[in-house]
Amino acid sequence: MRTAFVFVIAIAMVVGGIFFLWGELLWLQHHSIRGIFVIGSVMLVVLGAYLLWTDFVAPIFGIKTWEDQ
Repeated sequence: MRTAFVFVIAIAMVVGGIFFLWGELLWLQHHSIRGIFVIGSVMLVVLGAYLLWTDFVAPIFGIKTWEDQ
């Protein structure tokens, strides 16, 4: 149950971050770009990708992360 919850949260973070970044950089070109939204979007994507990597992708391929050592 915990793994499914973490997986759903990590996917939501990556997709939400990409959506916000896309919206800020491409869709809302007639408005000024607010740096705080770009930084927040990138942080969501990076943290979500980190969760996916350490909990799901790396164990599947047998790659040890710093948390395994």
